[in-house]
Amino acid sequence: MPNMMLAVVKPKAAPGAEIREVKVPGFGRTDVLVRVKVASICGTDLHIYEWDRWAQNRIHPPLIPGHEFCGEVVAYGAEVTSVKEGDFVSAEMHVACGKCLQCRTGEAHICQNVKIIGVDADGAFAEYVVIPESNIWKLDPAIPQEYASIL
Repeated sequence: MPNMMLAVVKPKAAPGAEIREVKVPGFGRTDVLVRVKVASICGTDLHIYEWDRWAQNRIHPPLIPGHEFCGEVVAYGAEVTSVKEGDFVSAEMHVACGKCLQCRTGEAHICQNVKIIGVDADGAFAEYVVIPESNIWKLDPAIPQEYASIL
């Protein structure tokens, strides 16, 4: 496993982005490290790149954007049981807190403290991305990667 990777980085509060060499992210006991195969660009990424009013009010650089992707599991934490190395995956990038009233009453889709990977935390415009196991989706390897990245 390499220590460094290439990533698209929003380095500062201004228009643009840069390709930089950064550290491969570490991961916790319930996280999955994914080698990104394909990452897709959506409107949110354009807002971040252009540094419009929405981005200025939401994004805290430095940040690796990207929240639509697919890839291959390369490592995982000690408590992960649902995937193994080599699995083809994507993910739900909205990470619910699990602690607020909405989460505790089965309404995690309206979590008051949701964090979005690629918006609030480093995302998939990189060679590797870390995803909580609870957000990983195993995919059929027959799905073309270009489609899998936007599921």
